[in-house]
Order: sequence, then structure tokens, then C-alpha cells
Amino acid sequence: MITALQMIENLRAQLPDALILLQDFSYLVGFYYVGHGLWRGRNALYDARITKESVISQVLLGACLIALPSFGWHAENTLFTGSHHSLQQLAYTGPGGQAMSTAVEAVEYFVQVVGWIAIVRGLMILREVGNGTAGQGVSAKKGVTHILGGGLATVCVATAKALGATFGLTLPV
Repeated sequence: MITALQMIENLRAQLPDALILLQDFSYLVGFYYVGHGLWRGRNALYDARITKESVISQVLLGACLIALPSFGWHAENTLFTGSHHSLQQLAYTGPGGQAMSTAVEAVEYFVQVVGWIAIVRGLMILREVGNGTAGQGVSAKKGVTHILGGGLATVCVATAKALGATFGLTLPV
């Protein structure tokens, strides 16, 4: 019988691998978008319905997806590092001891995974808007909101510290 603590520890152990999988997915989708955009650019010579703007937006958004994992890593390590040059996690010192600290770390990883998914989805929404294939209720505002919210979620510890300092909250850091 598996306990809740063991489930949380297993989740915490798997989430860094999920981040790597998402980054690899970002590379693959980015290469697909660039290739498809170049193919559409070639077809634009023969089809007047394909606009130059849609081709350029698709290639640029594909390039953004390709650069996203490296950019995210560099931005996090440049802006949000401590003295040890690694991302700082919330150092939970409240009741519950080590088990609660493990759970807090698992929650942080989960929020980061959701943030990366939101960024990739936001870029995909912007591609749909640029191509004119976006469905009902999909707009560039929605894509930008995904990107900004996902960016804040990928650096959830720094976001929590900034919000705590802004509003005078005491965090278990």
C-alpha cells in the first residue's frame, strides 16, 4: 500500500523529467512550425490566399519555440539566482517537517510544469491567430495572457517572493 507521502515523493521525482519532456516538445513543435512556414512560403508563390504575414509569423513563432528552453534557462539563472548560482526553492520551515518540505517542493515543480505548458500553448495560440485559423473566442490577447501567466508560473518562487515583498506578506522562505 502506497502512502500519500510516497505518492508526493514519486511525483516530485518525476516532475523534473516532465519539464525536460516539455522542452523537447517545444523544440519539435518549433521545428515543425519553421518547416511548415517555409513550405507555406514556397506555396505562397502559387496561391494568393497565403499571405506573407502568416508565413513570417509562423516561422518567427517556430523560432521562439525552438529558443524557448534555452531562453528560459538563461533568464531564470540570470535574474533569479542566489549565491550558489542555482534556482532557489522555497525553504519551508513550518509544521510538518521534512514531509511538508517535500510536498512544497512537489507543488513548486507542478506549478513550473503548468507554466511551461501555458507558454507553449500561448505561442501556439499566437500562431493560430497569425494564420487566421483561430477558432471562436481565441485572440492574440489570450495568447499573450498564456505567455505572461506561464512566465510567472515558471519562476513561481521568485513570483511568490516578489508578491510577498510587495504586499508585506511573510513567506516561509
